Amino acid sequence: MIGPLTLLTTEPLLLLVQVAALLAGMLLKGVVQARLAAHWGDRSAVQAGFGWPEPAVHLDLWRLALHLLIGVALPRPVPLALRGAKAAAALLSGPVTLLAFALVLLALQRAQQQLLPATADVIGTGLGRAAYGLCLHALFNFLPLPELDLGRMLGHIAQLPRLPRPLRGTLLPALAWTALFLTGALQQATAPLWAGLQSTIALLP
Repeated sequence: MIGPLTLLTTEPLLLLVQVAALLAGMLLKGVVQARLAAHWGDRSAVQAGFGWPEPAVHLDLWRLALHLLIGVALPRPVPLALRGAKAAAALLSGPVTLLAFALVLLALQRAQQQLLPATADVIGTGLGRAAYGLCLHALFNFLPLPELDLGRMLGHIAQLPRLPRPLRGTLLPALAWTALFLTGALQQATAPLWAGLQSTIALLP
């Protein structure tokens, strides 16, 4: 098991902060995609409930279990009827949203360490880990796999034939995440991006 559930018996509060902060970023990702699509005339996602940060809409028990067990967060794909450049922009707003929210979490971590240093060990660590997880997921979503933003973007732009049903769900992304995480390839590829976020936060007073 490589997910945050390993913290359950040793650091339950850290587990709660880390998971809640990361999943909040995932909900925001779906909301931004749905609202952007609605701005361009496609209200299908908003009508399906994706325009609001409701966990029951964006997640289910299986997706939550995947995150707890192996660390990957795969919210339900936001339905889109857009095509072409607007579909690409709506989908790629997802990774951008994750990075923006990671910056917010790092800023909160910095403020909390300065204003409430007594709580820095648990809350600050949880916010930092969640920010790093969002950074990993932002890059991970640029893999051309089903359920990931780049894979969906290619499908909308090129109108590729749909994959067989067993390959359209969470299986391929979960396997890819596990392989990339265990080999360290994902962390290594994310390192420059993570360093950039930390450098940005270091500019704050």
